[in-house]
Amino acid sequence: MASASRIWLGTAGWSYLPDWAGSFYPAGTSASETLARYVEAFRFVEVDSTFYAAPAPTTLDRWASLLPVESRISFKAPKELVQDTALSPPEVPFGNFCGALRDRFGERLGRIVVQMPPAFLRTPMNHEAIARFVARWASEFPLAIELRHVSWRRAAVLDLLRAHSVPLVGHDLRDVPNLDRASFNTSSKAAYIRLIGQHDGISKDRIQRGQPEARSWWIDRIGELVDAAVRDIYVVANNHFEGHAPETLRVMMRDLGAAGMPVVTSSGWPDGQVRMF
Repeated sequence: MASASRIWLGTAGWSYLPDWAGSFYPAGTSASETLARYVEAFRFVEVDSTFYAAPAPTTLDRWASLLPVESRISFKAPKELVQDTALSPPEVPFGNFCGALRDRFGERLGRIVVQMPPAFLRTPMNHEAIARFVARWASEFPLAIELRHVSWRRAAVLDLLRAHSVPLVGHDLRDVPNLDRASFNTSSKAAYIRLIGQHDGISKDRIQRGQPEARSWWIDRIGELVDAAVRDIYVVANNHFEGHAPETLRVMMRDLGAAGMPVVTSSGWPDGQVRMF
């Protein structure tokens, strides 16, 4: 029987020049060409730049024109709307931001990722803010919530998110203990994993901090999500995880495929690119 799950592998952004020129993009690729070349290689991407500012409508239109039908794209919610408001965003700006994404990308919109900082602890006030937020928005837009403090690892929080089919983002931050599947699988519709790594002077053009044991651990967790028939499993690799996100994904694609996992097909290389390793 075919699996009910789909595993989407992607990087956190695509505009890494000059680091990815030659090692991923063909030499001479310009900044304006990077997304078109990226989608030749992978079928999923997360946009981190929206955390800092909402893009212009014309920018969204261009991205939408380049994204293939059988692909997914996720966006981080702007910091000023979620972090700066302690997760009580003003109705109109937040609705406009999410609506612009939904209208342009439709089924290609993976998740709108709401990332809260480590200082956002689980207090009664903050717990109530999350409850209000998901009650208001989760039925309207596909959300995922990233909580970066261990105080949120509570059954009551997971139950709250599960009731609204909002996945809790799984990640590898050192201040949060390793997770089992139950710790972030709060929705049968989707799971969301971010391989973030430590931001300590690493470049982005090659693997410098190989983490085969960490990759293997996450592949086991992905296997558990597949066994649980989670429909869409999003896996985002940041350059800082190992040093070169495309290569991290290529290795994961190989290992997931060898294990018979339902990875959404992609080549891992832009068309015509010479394999460097």
